[in-house]
Amino acid sequence: MRKILLGTTAVVGLALLAPVANAQQARPAARPAAAPAAPPALPATSVAPAGTAAAIFQTPVGITGAGPHGADGIPNRPTTPTTSGIIVRLGGFFDFSVANISDSADSAVGPTRTGNVNNRLGRQRNDFRTEAELNVYVDGLAANGMRYGAVMEFQMDNMGGRNDNSAANNGANGSGTGVDLDELYGFVKGSWGELRFGQEDNAQDLMRVAPPGTLWLGVSSGWDEFVAQPQSGLGGTAPYLMSSFQDGGDATKIIYLSPQFFGFDVGFSYAPQNNEGERPDVPTSNQVFQRDRTGVMNAMTGIIRYRGTFGDFGVRASFAGLKADSAQVTGSSLERTNPRTQNLTMYSAGLLVAAYGFQVGGEYAWGNYNGPLTGTINPKLDSSDHWILGATYTLGAWQFGGQYGVAKQDNGTNAAGDNFKDREQTYWGIGLQYTMAPGMILFANYNQVQDDNILNGAAGVNGTGVDLSTRAVQKFKGGSTTRDIDVLMAGVRVAF
Repeated sequence: MRKILLGTTAVVGLALLAPVANAQQARPAARPAAAPAAPPALPATSVAPAGTAAAIFQTPVGITGAGPHGADGIPNRPTTPTTSGIIVRLGGFFDFSVANISDSADSAVGPTRTGNVNNRLGRQRNDFRTEAELNVYVDGLAANGMRYGAVMEFQMDNMGGRNDNSAANNGANGSGTGVDLDELYGFVKGSWGELRFGQEDNAQDLMRVAPPGTLWLGVSSGWDEFVAQPQSGLGGTAPYLMSSFQDGGDATKIIYLSPQFFGFDVGFSYAPQNNEGERPDVPTSNQVFQRDRTGVMNAMTGIIRYRGTFGDFGVRASFAGLKADSAQVTGSSLERTNPRTQNLTMYSAGLLVAAYGFQVGGEYAWGNYNGPLTGTINPKLDSSDHWILGATYTLGAWQFGGQYGVAKQDNGTNAAGDNFKDREQTYWGIGLQYTMAPGMILFANYNQVQDDNILNGAAGVNGTGVDLSTRAVQKFKGGSTTRDIDVLMAGVRVAF
């Protein structure tokens, strides 16, 4: 599951510095033309001359951009244009955090612990974590005014790897700090809007109005990197039901983002299947291909958004929808899946009001989905839904915030046809952040989750052909069917 670190997105500008041909008068052979003098270099803190490519991309010194999806959007200032006239820029962040974790799944008994029950130990309570991104922006400006370019987001985000040769690791050592590409797309932009093509979040995720929060505060944020994830044998149940809309998915797709008219803009996206990257086959297989109908297909999203101001008040609102076909085959046999899961649908509505340093907003989402974008649900299950509220207050270099949300999902029945209670997940958190220096933010937050009635396998309904013989509600310490998670987290981010 891919997480979403900050609930906002930013638009990257594009520009090309077209060379200007200077016609010169012919001169006598005895007086060869002198080479034109190179223009003086700009001081590091100056503003580029109007009309130049550098001016188009110049942003105020001290902006703390954290990549294409950060609140600030783009890095401090452009580098020297390349020989082609295209400008290449760098941005990103480094993040360090420490956490104290109390999780009922960490005790010596529980569904995430294996081995001899008499010899088990609970997990450690304290841990450190690092994360980083390096973003490359390639910007050009054509003679007709069209902007174009590409964005490459290199991330080190909780990558796998262990420093031992244990059986659990299968001998595959690793530092856990590998680098891969999250976003990787090209785009063109003009008065008609923007077209993106490549690995990028869908239009709904790029434009949705989400509840506000401080750094790493939210229903699915940095704190959840410290807790145990679902394991094989516990089923494919997503750990955080409210993350389904936050994670727009990075399947290779085409996206259109319109210009704003009277405060309104729209976005659309389409992905033929849910994989990403340049290989035509699923990366870990030489038998199953991306085109083999083993994942969700034909994912289409649409969103309409409004942004406006009324005196001292700013208002944002959005409504979005997504539809995708469920997988038709499974495994390497490529035989038809029977029964086939329901097609994926997701809808969300968001509203945010800002005034006098306050931001207050919320989101309601519903549809036939199971956690992240690729999670479909079995036949006859009821739809899932969640609602989230959030608020922040900014006072100088300080920002304070809080969020609260509840999500529900149908657990279906057991093999005898008796209904399980719905899975219900409740989250609340409070946080603060302090801008100590340009690009340097200190943060702290407390997050609490109650996850009730987690099945040990995928939910289903008796009589639909789904194997329900081993389905049961997970038990935690003391026989409780509720997983309690408390994470106190603090750290520092350096963004550039």
